[in-house]
Amino acid sequence: MRLVNQSRYFTFLSEQFRPQHTSGVYKRFISTLCKLPNAYIVTTNVDEALEHSLPGHFTIQRSDIERLPQLLHQRTPFICKLHGSASSVESMIFSKRDYESIQLSNSYLDAVQTIFSNTTVLFLGYGLQDEYVLQSLQTCSAGRPLFGTGPHFIVTSKEQDELPATVRRIRYEVDAADHRDALQILEVIADFTPSQPIKTVNECEETASDRQSLHYIADLITPGTWQTSQSLRFKSLEGEYPHEMIIGEGYVDDEINFYNYSALHDIVVGLLCFDIVCVSIDHLACVHDLLGSEAFWIFVESGSLRLVIPPSAPVIIFSDEQSPVGDLGVINLGSKNSLLEEFSPIGISERIRRQLSPINGKEHEADRLFQLLESTVFDVSEAKLSDSLAGKTRGALMNPSIRRMLGVSLGTPRNIIPRWVSFPILRLAKVISCGIICQDIQASSTRMIFGSEKLADVAFSASEGKEWDDSAASYVLTGHFNSDVGEFILKEPTILLDILRFRESSAGESLRCEVAQCLAADDGSQVVTAINAGLRQAIPTTVLEQARDQFSGLFIPRNNSSCSRLQCGGIFETPMSELLVGENGVAPC
Repeated sequence: MRLVNQSRYFTFLSEQFRPQHTSGVYKRFISTLCKLPNAYIVTTNVDEALEHSLPGHFTIQRSDIERLPQLLHQRTPFICKLHGSASSVESMIFSKRDYESIQLSNSYLDAVQTIFSNTTVLFLGYGLQDEYVLQSLQTCSAGRPLFGTGPHFIVTSKEQDELPATVRRIRYEVDAADHRDALQILEVIADFTPSQPIKTVNECEETASDRQSLHYIADLITPGTWQTSQSLRFKSLEGEYPHEMIIGEGYVDDEINFYNYSALHDIVVGLLCFDIVCVSIDHLACVHDLLGSEAFWIFVESGSLRLVIPPSAPVIIFSDEQSPVGDLGVINLGSKNSLLEEFSPIGISERIRRQLSPINGKEHEADRLFQLLESTVFDVSEAKLSDSLAGKTRGALMNPSIRRMLGVSLGTPRNIIPRWVSFPILRLAKVISCGIICQDIQASSTRMIFGSEKLADVAFSASEGKEWDDSAASYVLTGHFNSDVGEFILKEPTILLDILRFRESSAGESLRCEVAQCLAADDGSQVVTAINAGLRQAIPTTVLEQARDQFSGLFIPRNNSSCSRLQCGGIFETPMSELLVGENGVAPC
C-alpha cells in the first residue's frame, strides 16, 4: 500500500494507533516503573502512552538516536522509540522495507549496541525475534571476549531453547490472558531497588461496574478454644512406612489478638456495605448461630448471604516423623460413604447436614431450606485455579519480599519445605487459596485477620486502602465511627431484621454503590479484590447522613432486657452450643 498510495498508507497507520483506554494492568506497569531510579526504557511500540505517563523521562526519537550514549553517560532517564512514534507517522518502522532500512543505518545499530554493551537489559513483553537485535547482542559479546556483556534477561512464558549466550530466561506461568503475571518480576526488582517515586500523569478514576458487589469473609473466629493445626500419620495403600502430614496455619495464643475484633461485626459490616456476603461452607454453623436461625435464612432467601466451597486444603507432607524437610500438597475431605479402595469427596449436601441438623418434626422444612442453600453455593473446589494451589504457592515463594516476611531463607529451594517453616508456608497457601476464591467468584472485597492482609498485599500486588468500610457501617448503625457493630447487635438482635429492610431501601442501595465505587481494588493487580474492604477515599458525608437517617427511621426502640437470639435452634441444632466460651466471650445463643 505504501508504494501505491503513500498518503493513504500513513492515514491508515495513524487511525490504527490512536490513543487507547488505559487498562489497570498498564497502570500497574507504570506504577512499578516509577519505583525504578534512572530507568532507561527502550521500546519498539509506536504508541505514545509511555511518554504521556512518564513526562519526567526524556524522549529519544529515531531521528535523534545519536543522543542515546550521552544520556546514558549522564544517567538521564529516557524513553527511546526504536520504531518511531504515532505522532510522526513517517518515522514508524512497520513494513519490510522499513526494517531493511534501519539495518543499514550505522548510527541506529551503534546506539542499539551501546545499550547492550553498557547496561543490563530486561526484555519485558518483547519476544526477542528481531534479527538486528539478535545480531547486535552477538556483536557486543564478541567485542568483549574476556568479560563479556550483560547478562541480560528475558521475562517469558515460553521455553525458548535458542537464546543468545548473554541472555538468561526468567519464566512465569500464564494465569491471565493479558500476561499480568510477568509484572511480578518487575515488581520484585523494584522492591529491592531504593528509589524516589516518579510522578506520573494522573488518570481519571474509573467507575465501578454494574455487577453486584461481593464481599468474601476469609476468616471468621468466635470466642472459644480452637485447634488451628494437626499432625497426622498415614500409610499408602501399598502399606509403606508411615508418612506425616501437617495441616492448618498453626496459630498460637500470643499471635492472635482479639482486641477490637468481632466475627459478628464483620458479617454485619458486609451486609450493610455489599450486595452479597460470602463465607466458607466450613463456617456455616458459626454464621447460623451468630445471626440466629430466622435472620440467617432470611438473608439466604434474599440472596444476600451465600456459601463458598473452598479449594483443596494445603498440607505439608513429610516422608516420616523425623524428616527435616517436606513438600507442599493438598488434601480433600472425604464422604462418610468413601471406601478404602475408592475415594469419594464429600458433597455439598453432606457438608451442610454435618453442621446443621433439623430438630424432630422440622425435617420437611429443613429439606427445603437445605436445597435453597445448596443452590446458591459457589463451588470453587472444581475451579481450574484450585488445581494449582500448591504450584501457585511455590511460585509466590520466588518473591524475595514474601520469603523475607515468612522468615524463609533465599537459599531454600521452593519445592523443599523445611519443617521449621511449615506454618508460615501453610499461611501463605491459605492466602493464595483466598485469592483463588476471590478470582473465581469475582469478589469486590475480602476480609482477612491475623496479619494475613499484609501478606496478601505483597502476594497480590494489591492497592493499599486509606479508609475502611467499617467506619461507614458503624456510623450508619450507631451514629458513631469505629464502633463494634457486633456488640451493638448482641444487645438488640432484632436489629438484624431492620438491616434487611435498610438493604432494600434506596439509601441502602446508594451506600452499597458508593462503597463499591470507592473500593481500593486495582484491576491491574494479580487479584482484583480490595483487601479488608479498604477504600481509596472516605464515603461522602451526604451519603452517610442519608443512610443514617433512613436506618434511624426503620429502627424502633425495643426492650433490651432480653439477649436471646432470633428463634435460635427453632429449626436446627448445631454443634456450636458445645464450644468452650472464653472468660470474656459471649455465647452464640
